[in-house]
Amino acid sequence: MEREKIIEEMNEILTTYCEGCLVKSTLRKDYNKVHAHQFCIQTCTVGEKLKLVGKKLVANKK
Repeated sequence: MEREKIIEEMNEILTTYCEGCLVKSTLRKDYNKVHAHQFCIQTCTVGEKLKLVGKKLVANKK
């Protein structure tokens, strides 16, 4: 059950902040998908939040 709550939290973050992100779409156009993805993972504050939530998911699995 906890796993479902964590996944729901991740989906909420993605839906709220990532869908339609102007920065991501601009980076995809100007560079490529990989560059935009790296930005999201390494630089974006929302990406950092997703990583923290993802760590809870991994910790919950153990």
